[in-house]
Amino acid sequence: MPRPTLRLLAAAAMLTLAACVPSTGSPSAGPTSPTIATAAPTTTPPASADVRATIKVLDFKLEPSTLTVSGATLALAVSNGGPTIHNVTVRDAAGNVLFGTKDLREAESETVTHALPPGTYVLFCSLPGHESLGIKGTLTVTAP
Repeated sequence: MPRPTLRLLAAAAMLTLAACVPSTGSPSAGPTSPTIATAAPTTTPPASADVRATIKVLDFKLEPSTLTVSGATLALAVSNGGPTIHNVTVRDAAGNVLFGTKDLREAESETVTHALPPGTYVLFCSLPGHESLGIKGTLTVTAP
């Protein structure tokens, strides 16, 4: 291999390594500095919950299918006990989706916290066809 090519490869390797090492100095204000944009969250979950409820989503049902809680802020702990990917989503009486878990694989779990006024809500898996197959229930929130 000719020497100029070897020097170019060595220089390229050094630049690659230098790009992977975080800078400890002050950031450059020049036009070559990358700008990283971060999106602001669309909702901020409540810091703590008044009440905690647990629900297991299975193929064709929620366990339990009916929950009644008393409090203003609910922490809903959801686990997937079925072999199929599921989630648990909450919508109000008008059909508006309020919040829900991410899609959970078998044995995965997630706790979502949300403020809810007293009322009756629908719990369901929002994946296509899952609600109509029976993965639905009722959440009733009463005033504390």
